[in-house]
Amino acid sequence: MTDQSALKPHVPTYGPCSIRDLKPGEVKLWCTCGLSKNQPWCDGSHKGTSFRPLKWTVPEHNQTVYLICACKYTRCPPICDATHISLTSTIKNQIENCPLKQEHSNIGDKKLCQQCGFVPDW
Repeated sequence: MTDQSALKPHVPTYGPCSIRDLKPGEVKLWCTCGLSKNQPWCDGSHKGTSFRPLKWTVPEHNQTVYLICACKYTRCPPICDATHISLTSTIKNQIENCPLKQEHSNIGDKKLCQQCGFVPDW
């Protein structure tokens, strides 16, 4: 089994998703790979990768709006901690210096490079 903390997700959005109308106790699956077309929630797009969604239970305290991380690099998933503010240069460097960069053009069914977060034709 792959260590999830070593995986580098794709960044679908450099900012949070503002989510309303979550019910306390409701269980949501937060996308950890960044490939879901239903951000910030999982739609199964991670299949074929080593990523797995994060099961999150909406807290019991009533809250009107939740800022859910969409960059996938928060340190307190799935809640946005503003990591996205300084992330663009990190991701650019990650992709440019990826040890598997020469294989990026042949990713195919793997969907993304789990070493750097590169996604072809995103």
